[in-house]
Amino acid sequence: MARFTNKVVAITGGGSGMGKTTCVMFASEGAKVCVIDVNAKGAEETVSEITAKGGIAKAYVADITNEERMSEVFKDIYETFGSIDVLYNNAGISPVGTAVTTTIEDFRKVMKIDMEAVFIACHIVIPYMEKQGGGVILNTVGTYGLRPTPNKIGYSAAKAAALSLTRSIAVDFARSNIRCNAICPGFVDTPLNKGFEGEARERFLDRYQPSLYKIKGEDIALTAMWLASDEARAITGQPIVVDGGTEACLYFNYKKPAEVTAK
Repeated sequence: MARFTNKVVAITGGGSGMGKTTCVMFASEGAKVCVIDVNAKGAEETVSEITAKGGIAKAYVADITNEERMSEVFKDIYETFGSIDVLYNNAGISPVGTAVTTTIEDFRKVMKIDMEAVFIACHIVIPYMEKQGGGVILNTVGTYGLRPTPNKIGYSAAKAAALSLTRSIAVDFARSNIRCNAICPGFVDTPLNKGFEGEARERFLDRYQPSLYKIKGEDIALTAMWLASDEARAITGQPIVVDGGTEACLYFNYKKPAEVTAK
């Protein structure tokens, strides 16, 4: 039997990139997948790919920062499928900038999408999980949530806050049989990194990633599936790093923000 037969998995940012890959792979293991994305076309394409292979999925178009809309989404998921077994807060943005070059508006935007939206989803879903006797929450934090990187102040701050939120939830709801972990990808081929290809990408990987392996969306999906499974039942409140060794040695070849942007 597939690991997630009859399990209901809700994934934000499921219309593209790592989110889409993760939706498809969960469905391949029997999960009923709820694809949440602000992009209707992307969400529907993910659902179509799943159902074409015989899987079960439903698309939800939503702004993850809109508490009212997210309440409607999760209410419908619970009433339609009978549970929310896994919540994966995967959606996010990754702007560049320092404390000087980042505008207040842009800083607030990344904090709202990458941190506040995670809280909103957890705030809404946890009562459903308590009612059903437990569940699993996963949050994409990235290695920047562990250590800041040059020219990424908003993203680094938001992800660090999301990691702290992850740990707080893990502690507060462990006795409710709810596990909460963070996934910390390094550089992965996704639309978020569009434009960072070719020579620039190779130079980055050579400089910062010890492993020669090029991390794919499938690697993040496999990590999410393992953490959501009973195989990881003893793990909660932890950041799980999937970065080819980058975080272990940051920054052995440090460059100032201007140099990182220019090259």
